[in-house]
Amino acid sequence: MSACSAAILWSLWPWIRPALFPAAGRPWLVVLDGYHRLDHALMLQGQEPFRSWPILLITCPVTGQPTALQAAQASPPLSVLLERPPLGGDTAGQAVALAKWLHQLPLQSRPGRVLLLSDQHHFPRAAWAAQLSAGGLGTVVQPWAVDAEDPRLSLDRWAWPQLGPALRDALRLQAWRISGSTLSELDSKKRQKKAQACWIPQPFPFASA
Repeated sequence: MSACSAAILWSLWPWIRPALFPAAGRPWLVVLDGYHRLDHALMLQGQEPFRSWPILLITCPVTGQPTALQAAQASPPLSVLLERPPLGGDTAGQAVALAKWLHQLPLQSRPGRVLLLSDQHHFPRAAWAAQLSAGGLGTVVQPWAVDAEDPRLSLDRWAWPQLGPALRDALRLQAWRISGSTLSELDSKKRQKKAQACWIPQPFPFASA
């Protein structure tokens, strides 16, 4: 195999691995920040084919914590990852948090598919980042826009002004696959701003992951 072919295979492995060697666990609903996104996930839990799918909420502590009512409504119980920067502060970091959460699960429990819930303007960026982080573990990421009339609408109708940020985050996730860093430290001002926005001094009571 040539070096070029090997590089292409490596780049596409997060999409190839789930097709060839899918993870065996049941699907999950994954929510990135936001009360309204979590409300949508709770609604899906009551519908087929999503009935009783577990929910994972990835959020920084001050922007998207579940209310007590939301935590009580989740069935089965809601898992919460409270991530401070660099993982909680932006999309690339939250994608890495998803990968780390998947990695710590037993092999037989890693979901073969996750439904990624976010707003329409967040796609395709969030889906690409999540697939790059999770695909190497055998998980397929299916994007689901909570504010779209039809969440299954094709990517060509999504927020293509987000193409630049989507490519940027895709490159950051590829850098993470190589080095273990999303390179957020290169923008110190943005990182400091995110840290200030995400910080709370005490642990959130519903944290369970």
